[in-house]
Amino acid sequence: MPALLDTLVVILTLTAASFADVRRREVPGWLTFGSITAGVLVAATDGAHALMVSLLGLMAGGLIILPFVLIGAFGAADALLLAAIGAWQGPQFVLWTAWWTSLVGAVLATIAWLRGQPTFPYVPAITVGALLVLLIR
Repeated sequence: MPALLDTLVVILTLTAASFADVRRREVPGWLTFGSITAGVLVAATDGAHALMVSLLGLMAGGLIILPFVLIGAFGAADALLLAAIGAWQGPQFVLWTAWWTSLVGAVLATIAWLRGQPTFPYVPAITVGALLVLLIR
């Protein structure tokens, strides 16, 4: 049951974030920080090992694109969403999500470039990346 809850929370968080990113080009802080906090708290109720996995996932997700956030290539919400995914699913899941997200993002960037758009919302790429990991595992 906990794995199902974790998966549902990640899907709902990413779906809401995708709609916000496409519609307003911003993701609410309460969504990202709330998901991170809830993921760590739920993991803490499952014991020390689960908490450690959650914290490692949080760090992996938050740090993997941090250099790109610092140079302005990605928004902070992108890193926070990956951190939230990591808090709920752990480091291995979030690293695979980042891998698939980069491939989906490259396709979306190419489409945006062909349309003459200088930027595009990236959260949908993160959502598709996470969904691919859920389907593959």
